[in-house]
Amino acid sequence: MKLLPFIHAFLIGASFLLASCDRQKQLLREKERLEAEYKQTVVEIQTIEQRMLALGSQVATASVNLERQASAAEQKAAYLQSEVGSLEGRVKALEDASKEFASKVDAYKAKYLR
Repeated sequence: MKLLPFIHAFLIGASFLLASCDRQKQLLREKERLEAEYKQTVVEIQTIEQRMLALGSQVATASVNLERQASAAEQKAAYLQSEVGSLEGRVKALEDASKEFASKVDAYKAKYLR
């Protein structure tokens, strides 16, 4: 009967030890799960960063293209403006020539068609 308290203490200690081993296994499994989740999150972050870099280069490319298009549009506008100026000059010259010709026609009519 003297052994009964020792056996009882041994069983309690063994149950704590076994429970501790189970707890340790649980903690190891949790650690492994968290490490896997961490690695997955790192991969997701890297993917997002790569997408952001790709978008950044696309934005930069689009910006350069827009700048080129704006420059080309400005050059075309300047060319068209000079053409309009040239055409306005030609129209004025034709209007002046028409007025001069009309006055000659009126003088001719006055002289020969009376």
